[in-house]
Amino acid sequence: MRFERLDGLQDTAPDTAKAALRDAAVQLEDRGLGVAARWALELACCVRDARRPATSTPSVKAAAAFPTHSTPALGAHSPSWDAAPVLTPGTHLMSPSRSHRDESDSFYLARACFSQGEYERCAWLLERHEPLGPKERFLALYARFLIFERQLGDDDALPPLEYTVGGSAGAGGGSSLVPLLAHLVEPEDAFLLFLKGVILQRLHKRVEAMDCLIRSVQRFPYNWSAWLELSRTLSPDGSEREQILDLLPQSFMSVFFMEHSVRQSAQGDAAGLNRIDALLEVFPNSAYLVTCRAQCLYLGQELEEAADTFEQALRLDPFRLDGLSEYSNTLYVLDNAEALSQLVQQFAHVGRDRPEVCCLVGNYYNQRGDHFRAVEAFRRALRLDRGCVAAWILLGHEYLELKNSHAAAEMYRRALEINPQDYRPWHGLGQVYELNEAWSFAIHYYQKCAAIRPYDARMWASLGVCYERLGRTADAVACFKRHLTCPLSHLESVDALARIIDLYERDGDTQSSTQYHRLLVQVVEQHMSRDASLVARFAFSYIIAARWEMGELHGKLHGPRPDPAPRQGDLALAGEYLQKVVLAGTDMSFLAEELLKKLARHPD
Repeated sequence: MRFERLDGLQDTAPDTAKAALRDAAVQLEDRGLGVAARWALELACCVRDARRPATSTPSVKAAAAFPTHSTPALGAHSPSWDAAPVLTPGTHLMSPSRSHRDESDSFYLARACFSQGEYERCAWLLERHEPLGPKERFLALYARFLIFERQLGDDDALPPLEYTVGGSAGAGGGSSLVPLLAHLVEPEDAFLLFLKGVILQRLHKRVEAMDCLIRSVQRFPYNWSAWLELSRTLSPDGSEREQILDLLPQSFMSVFFMEHSVRQSAQGDAAGLNRIDALLEVFPNSAYLVTCRAQCLYLGQELEEAADTFEQALRLDPFRLDGLSEYSNTLYVLDNAEALSQLVQQFAHVGRDRPEVCCLVGNYYNQRGDHFRAVEAFRRALRLDRGCVAAWILLGHEYLELKNSHAAAEMYRRALEINPQDYRPWHGLGQVYELNEAWSFAIHYYQKCAAIRPYDARMWASLGVCYERLGRTADAVACFKRHLTCPLSHLESVDALARIIDLYERDGDTQSSTQYHRLLVQVVEQHMSRDASLVARFAFSYIIAARWEMGELHGKLHGPRPDPAPRQGDLALAGEYLQKVVLAGTDMSFLAEELLKKLARHPD
């Protein structure tokens, strides 16, 4: 797959990368894109030192790689999607930042007002000087867009379900954005394309938004906000991500995008870790990348290593708040109350107005069993950032703890509207319906989980339980067998085998149940033989396995493939199994003693 490594990319040389990111930060800051500017500067600070000084200065101009055109109809192919542009060291300077003397005082006054959140004044200062250049037009329209966003969040209560940051607008709210599109007809500027894509995404025009955002990153690859919006337009199954690979610029930014997009679908895999390791070669000691690595490990359920990696990221940048909610989740699952408490003390007075810190505090209260305070912490996170998926999910978990299934389902649905690629809200909805014994609905949501994370054992176990409740034994057995193919602890494997045995026995399939009794005993003997309690718990399986070795069951089994003739197994092994049952002292011990007497009379 492309963009798994940095080979062949044209902007990975240290001097080129640093120059591109520095200039990008200036342009982004001028346009009020502070988050993207900060992200670019963080990376610029982490670029590895060049082995030798740069021998040439990058060109300042590069021709536009694609013709501009109007936004295509839904589902139509865009002529600009035919190939990805070839980057030169100066491609990102499509509209190079001018010196401060070239900008009007009105622009810098408007920019200062924008920084202070005075969006109405910013837009008025710029719009009175028509015609506007691309930079001024972007800032004015972006201010208008943020006015709309702010109006939606003015109420102290949680926002209505009809609107979420991730790409849906209520019937009444979206109409306020339509007039902005009149100023964005066939834009050529990368930033205007970005803004048009954001607005179209809010208006449910997903394909048109994707077209604008792809053209934006083709012209200016270093706008991280554009990449984030592009990721939100892609289908949850990841198929569209693969289809657009040839359209992405030959830049390390495409690798960052791929890593982020895969991780946002909550799929922590080896390929994602390989991408991060490749990027760390160019940006060593990047706290962002180390945090990404920790999040991948967290998604892969490697919790101990994830916690260590999160701690490493904090050592690199002690006051960086990104990824803090996942770190607190990791400590919560590990039941590390001491570390979680220390983390709360470290950040509670540093970023009280950041949703990540609110999620951290909420996890702390949850671990203490104070669910009402946890709910308040997560609600505060959502008042600060309606697009915080983690807060929606954690709030859903809290409502589930408080037995408020309806509210929990609403929270999970809002999380899905923001990021349908995240398996956690799907799983949460499955749990809600399972608790309410709506098995068919629970199966629907668990199937969504299994499609996103096919190698997560929890999804298949949940599906198996629901199918079992519906009496669909064959489907339940198939799910538990798939469950066994996923990474499991030995005890989890034994529990899954016990579920399969129970289903086969209830279905009257003695042959299949006997084979799984034997398999269960083999797992216990090979990996957990020192745990005497397991012998007592599964004494019946030991009896069945011993009788099979003694040849008692061969002629009695029935099923689709019965043994052609009785055969004698390992009598010594049968005796060993029976001795263990006797020593376990269960109600099966008497039967084991009788079988041992019979075994003693058995001819060799």
